[in-house]
Amino acid sequence: MLIDSHCHIYGYSVDEVQMFKEILIVGVAEDLESSIKNIEISKKFQNIIPFIGIHPWNVEDLREHELEQIIEIIDTGGVRGLGEVGLDKRYRSSSFKKQLELFEFFCQLAVEKHMPMNIHALDSWEECFKIVLEYNVKNVLFHWYNGPLQLLSEIRSNGYLISINPSIKIQPKHRKILESAELDIILTESDGPYLYRGINLNPLMVRDLVKEIADVKNVDPEYVEKIVEKNFSRFLR
Repeated sequence: MLIDSHCHIYGYSVDEVQMFKEILIVGVAEDLESSIKNIEISKKFQNIIPFIGIHPWNVEDLREHELEQIIEIIDTGGVRGLGEVGLDKRYRSSSFKKQLELFEFFCQLAVEKHMPMNIHALDSWEECFKIVLEYNVKNVLFHWYNGPLQLLSEIRSNGYLISINPSIKIQPKHRKILESAELDIILTESDGPYLYRGINLNPLMVRDLVKEIADVKNVDPEYVEKIVEKNFSRFLR
């Protein structure tokens, strides 16, 4: 089973989603509207796993009733996790205090509702890591991990995961992460639909990504698939 652990599936048309039916996809959200869309899409396609959340870039536009609605949606059932949530010092440093408040809200929610977290932590890797530890969040994925290499061992020792993106072909730092990380903390992702340095990231790229990981780790692609599937089951449990 091919797995895309981080995809903005609501950004695709129904016909496009149909093209991804052979891939198990975590649909992450950016706001209340996309959270609701993820739920609706998951009802039509069995391979879509709906996550809901508020992206740190959207914290300034957040209204309090939207958080209440997020909780209500979770309580109605069907939601599998929280994301995309987190912190971003690079592009939204001015709102960092509000981001922290929102992220801590979602950490508390993850603990109360026993849900995994799909985390955006751009230039905030260590802060996010410390906070999820403080709240004792059990299942955490640091998506498109480009953080400190020395943090990888701590991520692993706490049972957390990172995701590797097709950008490893052109992003040296991300490739270095793959070279350094143990396979038992790795998930595959696309972060589609997103045009990154000329690469149109989408779930169909996961198959080639698995082969790329296999080449770097000097193992068979089938072995990578099995390990990723095992890691993913652990993430969702």
